[in-house]
Amino acid sequence: MRERPFELQSRDEKILASIIDGTSYTEEAQSRIEYLLLELKDAIEGGSGGTTDYSALSNKPKINGETLEGNKTADTLGLATADNVTTLADKLTNIDNGGLSHNSIYRGKDLTEVYTIDEMYGMIHSGNFDDLYLGDYFKKSITTDIYTHFTGAEFESGTVYYEASGDINNRTWTPTEDATPQEGKIYATKLTKTENVTLMFAAFDYYYNMGDTALTTHHAVLIPKTFFATTTKMNPTNTTAGGYYNSDMHQITLPCYAKSLKTALGNHLLAHKTWLTTTVNTSTPSMAGAGMTGASSASAWGTTELQLMNEVQLYGTMVWSSSAYEVGVDNEKLPVFNFINPVQYGRTFVWLRSVVSSTNFAGCFNSGAASSGGASSAYYVRPLILFG
Repeated sequence: MRERPFELQSRDEKILASIIDGTSYTEEAQSRIEYLLLELKDAIEGGSGGTTDYSALSNKPKINGETLEGNKTADTLGLATADNVTTLADKLTNIDNGGLSHNSIYRGKDLTEVYTIDEMYGMIHSGNFDDLYLGDYFKKSITTDIYTHFTGAEFESGTVYYEASGDINNRTWTPTEDATPQEGKIYATKLTKTENVTLMFAAFDYYYNMGDTALTTHHAVLIPKTFFATTTKMNPTNTTAGGYYNSDMHQITLPCYAKSLKTALGNHLLAHKTWLTTTVNTSTPSMAGAGMTGASSASAWGTTELQLMNEVQLYGTMVWSSSAYEVGVDNEKLPVFNFINPVQYGRTFVWLRSVVSSTNFAGCFNSGAASSGGASSAYYVRPLILFG
């Protein structure tokens, strides 16, 4: 304690000095200020205040019913020991390694500058999914040759027409040498479109062990965070004949995007077997109700690289779907839609693959409402993409 450079003179000074020095002061108070100073001295020294002696405390704190006094161990207090913490950490690591836990965590982080495509593929292919969570996304630029089915009777002068060869997953388009459209051939016009797309993680191992042949490749389901930039039709006319599988959307449009996405994903676009509608009975009442007729009446297994979502994957239930054939193995809501709504990041009408009637396919309206549209209407596309 520093030495005072003066002598104590007044009674007030002497009382204050006794408080600071911890010495006694025996004289009676002679003024109100002296009385208050002596009260303060009593409070500080234990008259009605605190103490520096923990053992003198009453109502000592407790943990798990054990009073905190003496030398208590973590075990006595019911606390986790170092061994307990290590065991718990091991268990959490095991829980974290797999699609089930990653399907329950939404993060929404931009991974564009964090990981390369191959690094993300490695996390997926291992089945651990490591630092990938629902809502996480990355941005890619894609250039797509979009072919639109031409069904006219005559070719227009000055327009280049292409004809298709190969099946849905191996389709090629070459400029036709035909002077007029020939029966049995598929013709199209071409639009080349470059766009920046944001691909978002919507599920992990969604199709694992499913299919008529089990899919045992670990994978992530991606969807555009909003939608692709070009509108397109489900069919050239307002018909759902042939179901979703035989629609122009599935047979012509989506294979165009599959090619550009293969490049963007480093050839890690995973083909898989799924159950898609192939037949529509035009006279059967639709389960959509409201007097609609026409319902899907058959489905079949097919290998696909890209497909539209159905109503169950977006809403968690059928709404306008014409029959149970619209579900197949796409029978669970995509986990990401447990955290966000269908139009969270973009408001526009997007197509869904579910047949609604003999003329309509399902869609999600720009308000987020479940809806439908005539097959020849041009709306936006938000397909389901398997990365693995």
